[in-house]
Amino acid sequence: MKYVLSCAVLFLATMAVAQMQGQPPYQTPPAFPEDRQSRRGHMPPDTQAPVPQAMSSKQVQGQIVKQFRDEPDLSGTNIDARVDDNSVVLTGTVNSMAQRDLAIRIAQSNAGDRTVVDRIKVQQQI
Repeated sequence: MKYVLSCAVLFLATMAVAQMQGQPPYQTPPAFPEDRQSRRGHMPPDTQAPVPQAMSSKQVQGQIVKQFRDEPDLSGTNIDARVDDNSVVLTGTVNSMAQRDLAIRIAQSNAGDRTVVDRIKVQQQI
């Protein structure tokens, strides 16, 4: 009797597995409806973002010089920046290449489309 009952349970389990294999696997529904995805390329531009405004040469020069003065690693240096519509010219004297590189990075971060010209002299340290 146990043998017949075991065979019947095995047969029913096999039939259940076979029926499940015939069904498509469970799929996660899309996060957005299909018609909304097709309109994604036609979204209006962000109207609340501020319009970038170009800074005048004087504003850029003032900002660069202020950052030079506020930077603790550039204390004791003599660096100046002259800015026009096309370039930022750095002049002066520093004690190390690290200070020179820092001054150039500050100028580049504020220059916008202007070219940064390095005329900074590094003092020889013995």
